[in-house]
Amino acid sequence: MQNVLKQIIKDIITPLFKKNGFKKSGNNFAKVFADFTWTVNIQLSRHNSQGEVEFTINTGIYSDKLFGTLNEWNPPSFPTEKESVLRARINEIKGESDNWYKLNSHSDVEKLKEQLQSDIVTVLLPYFEQFQTMNDIIKELEFREEQGIFENPHHITILYRFFGSMDKAQNRIKKVYLEQELNSQKEFTKELAGRLGLTIECVQ
Repeated sequence: MQNVLKQIIKDIITPLFKKNGFKKSGNNFAKVFADFTWTVNIQLSRHNSQGEVEFTINTGIYSDKLFGTLNEWNPPSFPTEKESVLRARINEIKGESDNWYKLNSHSDVEKLKEQLQSDIVTVLLPYFEQFQTMNDIIKELEFREEQGIFENPHHITILYRFFGSMDKAQNRIKKVYLEQELNSQKEFTKELAGRLGLTIECVQ
């Protein structure tokens, strides 16, 4: 079944993504724009065996500015979903429960290929199309935060600083600082403010 999956990736998944401007590295795909990258990862289950294989598709949005500012080391040569924000699995995008694709001796391989093609063409690619500008990404991060879906609180601050409003970045970093409870979090926020040219003055 491992070889069957490799063939499916080669014959179905890879051509679809490459046709739409994605580059490939291993089981990762990336479409690079000026300020960000659409990322895709084909994740294999850790429980896979010779007779049965499960896999899913993960997505994300990668930004050199986010990665470099937070980590202070060189960005990866090939952006991946693990280093991205707005990470989501195919089932989340489809509004379904966590349901992995399965391959075993009873599988209808042709039907699975059709399902994958449909999911990539009618679900994943249209999902990515909503992220055409960095402002689209900022708005989605803001929306998720309003819905209680939290990522790193500094992501929006950094994007405000480089792609939005300096005033918004300044106000947000002070707000985040005040909301943090651990001294280590507060210290990192102060350090990050310095990297961004922001200030946390007289905030206790």
